Amino acid sequence: MFRLTNKLALSNLIKNRKLCYPFALAVLLAVTVTYLFYSLTFNPKIAEIRGRNTIQATLGFGMFVVTLASAIIVLYANSFVMKNRSKELGIYGMLGLEKRHLISMTFKELVVFGILTVGAGIGIGVLFDKLIFAFLLKLMKLKVELVATFQMKVVITVLVVFGLIFLSLMFLNALRIARMNALQLSREKASGEKKGRFLPLQTILGSISLGIGYYLALTVKDPLTALTTFFLAVLLVIFGTYLLFNAGITVFLQILKKNKKYYYQPNNLISVSNLIFRMKKNAVGLATIAILSTMVLVTMSAATSIFKGSETFKKVMNPHDFGITGQNVEKEDINKLLDQYASDKRLTVTKKEVLTYSNFGVANQEGTKLTIFEKGQNRVQPKTVFMVFDQKDYENMTGQKLALSGKEVGLFTKNKELQGQKELTLNDQTYTIKEEIKKDFILEHVPNQYNILTSDYNYLVVPDLNAFLDQYLNSSIFNQYYGGMNVTASEEEQLKLANDYSKFLDDFNRELSKEGSYVYGSNLADSSAQMSALFGGVFFIGIFLSIIFMVGTVLVICYKQISEGYEDRERFIILQKVGLDQKQIKQTINKQVLTVFFLPLLFAFLHLAFAYHMLSLILKVIGVLDATMMLTVTLSICAIFLIVYVLIFMITSRSYRKIVQM
Repeated sequence: MFRLTNKLALSNLIKNRKLCYPFALAVLLAVTVTYLFYSLTFNPKIAEIRGRNTIQATLGFGMFVVTLASAIIVLYANSFVMKNRSKELGIYGMLGLEKRHLISMTFKELVVFGILTVGAGIGIGVLFDKLIFAFLLKLMKLKVELVATFQMKVVITVLVVFGLIFLSLMFLNALRIARMNALQLSREKASGEKKGRFLPLQTILGSISLGIGYYLALTVKDPLTALTTFFLAVLLVIFGTYLLFNAGITVFLQILKKNKKYYYQPNNLISVSNLIFRMKKNAVGLATIAILSTMVLVTMSAATSIFKGSETFKKVMNPHDFGITGQNVEKEDINKLLDQYASDKRLTVTKKEVLTYSNFGVANQEGTKLTIFEKGQNRVQPKTVFMVFDQKDYENMTGQKLALSGKEVGLFTKNKELQGQKELTLNDQTYTIKEEIKKDFILEHVPNQYNILTSDYNYLVVPDLNAFLDQYLNSSIFNQYYGGMNVTASEEEQLKLANDYSKFLDDFNRELSKEGSYVYGSNLADSSAQMSALFGGVFFIGIFLSIIFMVGTVLVICYKQISEGYEDRERFIILQKVGLDQKQIKQTINKQVLTVFFLPLLFAFLHLAFAYHMLSLILKVIGVLDATMMLTVTLSICAIFLIVYVLIFMITSRSYRKIVQM
C-alpha cells in the first residue's frame, strides 16, 4: 500500500499543478528573499563598510521579520491547498486508503514539493546574490562592487529554517486528516460556513477597538510617545479590522438581501447568496488582505521617505565639514580648537563660523504666555522649545539686519499659538515681536537637534544674548557654543580623519577642569557614511518587506478566487442548465467580486490615513524632516498600489471566470 502512496504522491502533484502553482511561487519567493537576507546579514564584506554596526543591526531585524512573514505565507498557502483537496482525500479514504496512508501520501508530496521549491529558491538567491549586494551598496552610496558572496552556512541555515517550516506543514496536514473521517473530508469543501455568532457585539467591539486605535494615532503629540504607542495602536486596528469584517460583511449582505429591488435581480441574487454562503471565510480572507495591503503601504511609504529625506537630515545635523559644540566653555576655545586642528592636519579652510546660542524648554503655555522650566525642575516633555540667538550672530548668518532694541525680538516659530502674534511673554517678561521670520535661518549654520524630537520649535533673536540670560538666572536655560568649518579636502580624506578628530576633542576634554564642561564634534563625511548605511539599509529592507507583504496579499487574493471558483463551479453549471446564459454569468461573477473585493483596499487607505500623523512623528526621529516630500511619496505609493491592486483584481477575476465556466 505504501508503494501505491509513492505513485499517488507524484501523480497528485502533477494533477493538482494549477492549485500548486501559486503555492510554489510563494515558497520560491519566500526562500529567495530569506536567503538573500541571510546572505547579506552574514556577509563578511559588511564588516568592512563604514557604519557596519548600523547596517548589520538593521539587516538582522529585517531577517527576523522576513523569516516570520515567509513562514506565515507558506503556512497560509498550504492551508488553502489542503482545504481545496479535502474532497480528493475523502474519496481516497472511501476507496480504502487508511488515515496513515493518506498522511504518508501527503508527507511524500511535501517532501518532493519542498525539495523542488526550496532548492529552486536557493538557486535563484545564489544567482542574484551579487546583484543584491551591489544594490545595497548603491543605496548606501558606497562604491559598487560585484563580489563573490556565496556562503555554505547560509545555505544550511535556510535549509534548516524551511525544513522546520515544512515539518510544521506536515504536522498540520496530518492533524487535519487524523481528526476527520473520509465522509467529513469529502464534504469539507462543499460545506457552507456557519453564521457568525454575537454579530452586534462583534460590531460594537470592532468599532471601539478601531476607534481607540485611530484616536491614539491622531492624538499623539511627540515622536517619543508615538514610538511607544505605535504597536498598541497597530494591534487595536488589526483586532478591530477582523471583527468588523467578520460582522460587518454579514450585516452588509443581509441589508442587501432585505433590499428587494436590489436582491431580486438574477445577477444580484446569485452573487449575494454565494457570498452569504461562505460569509465567514470571506471575512477572514478580506480582513487579511486589508492588513497586508496596509503593511505594504506603510512599509514602502516609510522606507522611501527615509531614503529620500536623508540629504535634508544630513544638512540639518551637520552644517559643516567639521563641527564642535561646547557646554560651559569659552567661545574662544571653540575658535582655537578649529584653527589648531586645521593647522595640524594642513587643511585649507573655506568657511568658518563660531556662534553662541541658548536653548530652553517651556513647562507651560497659555496662548502667548509661556513659563520656562526652573533650575532643578523635573524635566518632562516640554510644551515647546526655543533656541535663542544674538542679533549679531543672526546678521552674520543671514546678512540681514533686524535693528532690535530693548524688548524687541525676532521670531521664527513652528508653534501655532505664536504664529501671527505681536508679542509674547516669557515668565514675567513681555517682548514685542518686531519681525516674524519666515525662513529657517540656522540651516547650514547651526545643528538643530530639536528638529527630530518635536515639530514644535522656535528660534528667538534678541538684541543682546547676555542681557537676555541675566533675566532668567533661576530658569533652566543652557548656554552653548557651536563652531564649524568647511575645508577643501575630499570626502574620502575627511572620512579618514574621523577617528583622529574624535581623539583630538577627547584630549581637550580631559584637560578641562570645570565641572560640566565638555565639547563634542561632528564630521560630515563620517556622519554621512553612518546615515547612508542606516537610510540605505532601511530602504533596502523596506523594499523586500514590501515584496513579502505584496506576495502575501496576492497569494490570499489568488487562492480566494481559485478556491471560490472551484466551489462555485457546480452551482453555475446548475444555473446554466436552468437557463442562465454566458452574458448573465459574466455579469453575475463581476457583481459578486466587486461587491466586497475593493473593501480591503478602502480599509487599507483608511488605516494609512489615520496612521499618517503618528508615522510622520516616528519618521522625524529617523530623519524625515521634509513634510511635503513625505506626503508626496505616500500619495505616489498609494497610486502605484491602486494600479497593482486593480491589475491583480482583473487577472484573478479572469481566472475565477475560467474555472466556473469550464
